[in-house]
Amino acid sequence: MPFSCDVGDVPYIQVVFTNSGGTVVDPTTIVLYLEKPSGSVGTYTYASGSVTRPAAGTYTYNGTATESGYWQTRWVGDGAAVAAQQGRYFVRSVNT
Repeated sequence: MPFSCDVGDVPYIQVVFTNSGGTVVDPTTIVLYLEKPSGSVGTYTYASGSVTRPAAGTYTYNGTATESGYWQTRWVGDGAAVAAQQGRYFVRSVNT
């Protein structure tokens, strides 16, 4: 189930990569594709510093929610651990 937050919040987006045996592993490359409700897609990588690694196999991204609606996420790992994970979250508009 997707989580929700408000425009202006900084949602915490995380992925954990494991091998077929369930052991946490680090892919050689990590890419996060983040699609805004407007349809524009941002690309974020561990190599660029946009994505952080707080623990083995665990990667996070924190960016400000700038549009209301559903945001789509797709994490892709390649090399030492080939895997992908998709998700989404909802951002509510804020009436002040």
